[in-house]
Amino acid sequence: MQKAGMDLTQGHIMKNLVRLSLPIMLSNFLQMFYNLTDAFWLGKLGENARGAVSAAGIAFPLIFFLSSFGFGFVIAGTALIAQYKGAGRFEEMKKVVGQFVFILIIFCAVFISASFIFLDQILSILQVPSEIFIVTRQYISIILVGVIFMFIFLSYQSFSQGLGDTVSPMKIQIISVLINLILDPILIFGMGFFPRLEAVGAAYATLFARIVAAVLAIVYLEKKAPMIMPGIRDMLPEKEMLKRILNISIPASLGQSITSFGFLLLQGFVNSFGTVVISVFSIGNRMTGFFMMPAMGISNALATVIGQNLGAGKIDRAVQSVKKAFVLIMAIMTLGCATLFFFGAQLTKFFINDPAVVETGQRMFRVTSLASFVFGIVFIFMGVFNGSGHTKPTMLLNIIRLWGLRIPFVLLLSGLAFQYIRVDFLIPFLNWIAKPLAAYPYDALWWSMVISNAIVAIWALVIYRKGTWKKARI
Repeated sequence: MQKAGMDLTQGHIMKNLVRLSLPIMLSNFLQMFYNLTDAFWLGKLGENARGAVSAAGIAFPLIFFLSSFGFGFVIAGTALIAQYKGAGRFEEMKKVVGQFVFILIIFCAVFISASFIFLDQILSILQVPSEIFIVTRQYISIILVGVIFMFIFLSYQSFSQGLGDTVSPMKIQIISVLINLILDPILIFGMGFFPRLEAVGAAYATLFARIVAAVLAIVYLEKKAPMIMPGIRDMLPEKEMLKRILNISIPASLGQSITSFGFLLLQGFVNSFGTVVISVFSIGNRMTGFFMMPAMGISNALATVIGQNLGAGKIDRAVQSVKKAFVLIMAIMTLGCATLFFFGAQLTKFFINDPAVVETGQRMFRVTSLASFVFGIVFIFMGVFNGSGHTKPTMLLNIIRLWGLRIPFVLLLSGLAFQYIRVDFLIPFLNWIAKPLAAYPYDALWWSMVISNAIVAIWALVIYRKGTWKKARI
């Protein structure tokens, strides 16, 4: 048991971070291929390309919202497994895994069922254009089934990362993405005896790939870390361990779900401008997410390093790990964001070669590249707070970033604030602040990212310097 994964409480800090984060980065890149592959092939459907890419793009924030309630439990899994390993308390690790099985069953029964029941109403609220309503519903219905299998894999991934094993989840991701990569063109365009399914085909390809990943996750857990495989007794609800998991996961889940609900509102704003803006927003989300993957990988690796060292009582080593992670993330984000800034048009054209889409995409990437660079700093502190199990700061940062800053600035900069603020003496101010983007009001989406990310980065630094994160949660 002691040999499972990596012992991050000793050895060279930078080497440990790199060794741990590289497989996570690759796994995150591979995860993005689920969406990038879909967007690429759907963009080749000719006159149906806009509608197909838009359907997949609308699904992205919706699925993120519906599944966000479970992401907090993934964070709790990594934090608790890492801290218990650092403290050498191996029996509790089995209890953590067992309680996760119980939680996963409840989650799937409640949230996934509710998602299917209210799907039509949700799509109506999102103002999904009538011409793509049916295909969007079909696409999301299939992807929703895949959420169940996605969480089985994500739970396994969180346990492995807590142990310091990031290679095994990466191997599963490689297999899963290859399956998706092969099935996408076959099911989208119809090859051999397979019918032409277009957007629905992309959804089925993703579903099958996620089923395979879930099955392999269970096999790998038993093979790589048999000592934490739970028995029936470990899966029965245990008050103290459930309380410990919920204390970490509930703030993280609330932060994710409330934030993702805000993104649903933003998606409704995007949808009101038609398929050109929907397509650009969809491509932008995927490409920005793609270039953010290294920062996310280092942040996840840092969470494991923080967790193990706090569990072992090595506070100074945890602090040094944060400094090393900062250097890594800033170096990588400089390169990635420069690529987005200078080659935004080419990246957009790669997916949809439409002049209107390309022009809008180029303008978007010039702004979102800066916003992404700043958000890389936020990722560092997210890793610290998540790894220590102190997820309330993460919750507050996520909620304020979107609801307190980004959405209000979207309304102000786009001119939509006139619909909600009818105070005469404020009209000159509202006109002044909305004037720069009057020609392209939807550009408020990109500029609000810069403002909100910058403010939250400063706030995260203040919280970090208070040092409350240095206390382990076990």
